[in-house]
Amino acid sequence: MVKNLPPAKVIAEIVKGTIVGDGEFVPGGIAESPEAGPEDLTVWDGRGPISEDVGVVISPERPPGKVKAFIKVKDYREALAHLLSHFEPPHPFKGVSPAAFVEDGAKVEEGAAVAPFAYVSGGAVIGKGAVIYPFVYVGPGARIGEGTVVYPFAYIGWGVEVGKRCLIHPGAVIGAEGFGFVPTETGWLRIPQIGRVRIGNDVRIGANTTVDRATFSVTSVGKGSKIDNLVQIAHNVKIGDYTVIAAQSGIAGGTEIGSRVIFGGQVGVADHVKVGDGVIAAAGSGISSNVPPGKVIAGKIPARDRSRFNRSAVLFYKLPEIYSRLLELARKLEKK
Repeated sequence: MVKNLPPAKVIAEIVKGTIVGDGEFVPGGIAESPEAGPEDLTVWDGRGPISEDVGVVISPERPPGKVKAFIKVKDYREALAHLLSHFEPPHPFKGVSPAAFVEDGAKVEEGAAVAPFAYVSGGAVIGKGAVIYPFVYVGPGARIGEGTVVYPFAYIGWGVEVGKRCLIHPGAVIGAEGFGFVPTETGWLRIPQIGRVRIGNDVRIGANTTVDRATFSVTSVGKGSKIDNLVQIAHNVKIGDYTVIAAQSGIAGGTEIGSRVIFGGQVGVADHVKVGDGVIAAAGSGISSNVPPGKVIAGKIPARDRSRFNRSAVLFYKLPEIYSRLLELARKLEKK
């Protein structure tokens, strides 16, 4: 529960909105729009349910009921992001804890924090203002960029480069061995994976997501990309800038994903496939061949143009009726 909110006019400045009403009113807390009361602040999408009497409403549209202060914004989601960022609690660690293990030859730059029980290997660099939470492992020669936050139990392997202002969530594994084996008469022969991983600036890596190191080159995630929880990014994959990948998606080795691509949950991509810039893949899509830029696709392997898939899906549920009619026509033809 957020407390000690500022007056409505200050909130308007935080969310970059225009205020109408009592700018001096101080809301007691933040609430969902259907439950918000006369002492609350809420963010409303302009369409859903909202209480009849609310203290402060941030929205693109003025609400129909009573309101002490209305803050008009262009995009309510952007306003919500600014609002919650302002009240996000600070990280609880400062400096290098005596209970952290920082090997000789590691460098922790000014303003960085290394929490108790974190391990920073020799040759690693922790950038200015970065925060390394407890039980994080940072491998030899790894580099953590300025302002990046690495949450507990994350693994940053040897030689991994993480850019500035990234968020690496709990349990993420960046730089594990890629999955490479050769079948032989005596079993599967392991192919050592000696490449690197490079994560751009402002990237988010979700909880328990894995980014495998390349065989001998680089696995990369471009700047501004956002990767959800439980995503598998295999060796030698290259992901462009500002791409978004939702949970439980899997990208096989050697695949190239363009910039500003959007994957819904559980999207699967076969190895050595190229997905062009701006592609949107609906949840559950299976991509087994190259996809040109700008396509919107859906469906299991092989994924198809979404409009064609949707038409086929409608026909699928009519198949019993169509089948019955075909049988009836066949019987009539047999009698002639």
